[in-house]
Amino acid sequence: MARLGLTAGAKKRIGIMAVGYAAKAIEEFLFDWLLYGTVVLYCTSQWGKVEGSVAAFLMMTPLSAVICLFYLKLYDWFHQDWFGFEALKEITNSPHKGWMSRMVFWIARLGAFPAFIILSINTDPFIVTVYLRKGEDAYDGLSGRDWFIFWSSVIFSNSYWTLRWSVIVIVANYLLAHLPIWFPGIDWTGIENQCLDAITQAVLYVKHLV
Repeated sequence: MARLGLTAGAKKRIGIMAVGYAAKAIEEFLFDWLLYGTVVLYCTSQWGKVEGSVAAFLMMTPLSAVICLFYLKLYDWFHQDWFGFEALKEITNSPHKGWMSRMVFWIARLGAFPAFIILSINTDPFIVTVYLRKGEDAYDGLSGRDWFIFWSSVIFSNSYWTLRWSVIVIVANYLLAHLPIWFPGIDWTGIENQCLDAITQAVLYVKHLV
């Protein structure tokens, strides 16, 4: 760090962002890839592809909203730029001197709607809202515009993840149905039942925690 000529403030900001992104990556893996997939698989196994997907959406959407609202409260309470978004807003609102500032400004100029779509798919409503919130409203709660962005992202993001996992489950079920044909002599039914039992126990444990 010293060889790069970074100031104490820059080092602190980098450290804060490293912690923020690491914690968010772990949370997104647990929620989007483990919990979400488990719930969609369980619901579609119990109630079918369409009804199960709708049930999973209705279960996960409120949970996602509550978690993201909790993150927003913490973000505003700590007054820490965990993800560098406030710094990005400062750059885009300042004179664009240097190639780095011009590049970041060019990316930001792609517009709010592309950022909304990309971030809703790849992150969550918390990140979307913090990024699209006006710079002067940093750490100052949500305006009417911010609430609209938040709830729109909640609906869009959960619709995407429900559809994504439903497609994955359908493809996986198709492959499992053909495994006895491709690999005869293996008790695939017993393996499938064991997997479903493990998923059921995991979902019941999560419901108990919630």
